[in-house]
Amino acid sequence: MKKFTLICLAIVATMFFASCRGPQGPAGNANVASSTVTVYPQDWYWDNNTSWRVDIDYAAINLDIHDFGAVLVYMNDRNTWRQIPLTFYYSQTDNQGVEQFYSSSLEVSSYQGGVSIFWTENDLYDGYRPDTHQFKIVVIASGLYYDRQDVDYSNYEAVKTAFQLAD
Repeated sequence: MKKFTLICLAIVATMFFASCRGPQGPAGNANVASSTVTVYPQDWYWDNNTSWRVDIDYAAINLDIHDFGAVLVYMNDRNTWRQIPLTFYYSQTDNQGVEQFYSSSLEVSSYQGGVSIFWTENDLYDGYRPDTHQFKIVVIASGLYYDRQDVDYSNYEAVKTAFQLAD
């Protein structure tokens, strides 16, 4: 009976953790890890009166990766994975017919155990929280990263192919 109870608890715990938002992996091998994370508007918070920020826990970023390896972050933009840092430029015509130009910049900072993504509007106005976005985090051990300088790390599809990552 005790064994049956433990098995039931394990199944319930697995179902609970599988339903949580966050990294869905990591996928890869001992030298490469990759996960896709969905970030929702309510996950962002206004940081230092300058930008929206979200912190994503990612255990694959250990001290060795942080100090010597590579942490690559990509954002899904219209079904294309684009590497961060990233800047979007757009314009808007005001009521008097004058075209106004704006930009939104995304930057990433990694730390042992995770990454922070910063979303900054060029006017530093908080405006609206960023919408729902998917981010892909790829972590590569230092030796492998430096051995594979033939890879275009700005192109997620090239990284995916070179390291045989599953989506």
